[in-house]
Amino acid sequence: MADSLESKMRAPNRVLVLEPIEGEGPKRNTGMVDTSLFTGTNKLHAKMDPSTTLWSFQYERGILPEPLKAKFTKFSILLKYADDYFKKRNIQIKEVKD
Repeated sequence: MADSLESKMRAPNRVLVLEPIEGEGPKRNTGMVDTSLFTGTNKLHAKMDPSTTLWSFQYERGILPEPLKAKFTKFSILLKYADDYFKKRNIQIKEVKD
């Protein structure tokens, strides 16, 4: 059985590296996007709460947009949600750092 990306990752704190989709700038009319997420001066974390085992998003600096304040039972569900959320804003998840 081949290992999936999720099964190889074990850390309860993972960083989602974002970048604008090439040829398209980030959309601002569908919600503000912190442009420092692209430069590396701010990072979007996916964190698991060890007491509840629920996953959530957290910025290193600043306040999360309301749609990113949800909680998830599995990392794969969080990742799918983030992918859908950011694609609507012409942003893609470039990498997940464990």
